[in-house]
Amino acid sequence: MKQATKQAYPPGWNEKKVMAVIAHYDQQTDEEGAAEIESAAEAKGETWMSVPVELVGAVTRLIEDHAKNGARAGKKKTQTRKARR
Repeated sequence: MKQATKQAYPPGWNEKKVMAVIAHYDQQTDEEGAAEIESAAEAKGETWMSVPVELVGAVTRLIEDHAKNGARAGKKKTQTRKARR
């Protein structure tokens, strides 16, 4: 018999939270889902964009760095680039 592997969750997540998110979307009607998608474009301070598949990992790491370090993460790199010019 194959032994079940223990699921690793991101920080702040656990099986209960994952199951709650799944239940939310399973119970959502098509109309509610469409309204949620349409309202996402109106979120202040955020934007939607298309990212080439090969850059998804780099963009994800950039977002994670920003979340950990705040705006400082991007400013340090920008200042370094400006200094090189």
